[in-house]
Amino acid sequence: MRRSRAGLLRLEGCNYTLGRIAIAFKTCGEDTNGAYTLCETVEPSGSNARLHRHPTYDETFIICEGRFSFRLGDETMELGPGETVFEPRGTKHAFTCIGTEPGRQLIISSPGGIFEAFIADVVGAVVSAAARASRGRR
Repeated sequence: MRRSRAGLLRLEGCNYTLGRIAIAFKTCGEDTNGAYTLCETVEPSGSNARLHRHPTYDETFIICEGRFSFRLGDETMELGPGETVFEPRGTKHAFTCIGTEPGRQLIISSPGGIFEAFIADVVGAVVSAAARASRGRR
């Protein structure tokens, strides 16, 4: 991420693939003085994030394409393009991309910095495990 002289952010993104989900970070905590992180995900039908919670940050999901089934606490809902759901920190939640089309969503996490560090750690662990498994097969 770079700032122009006027202070505008140039959205270059830091890209990861986690399973079948593509994640592009558009702004990170360091770009927003820790206020928020913004990422875009592209998810094939059937991909999901199983029931989990984040004790240290809130998330807002903005559906851009496709349809998603969300569980937020004890409530289940279906969301489509233009719809938004807010998940306060500590709330158990899950989502699945449903239907035949891939889904695309924007996710805002606040405060910034935590979610992108988590994803980088998870992707790093997956890559390390795959490398160890590959060496073991030789």
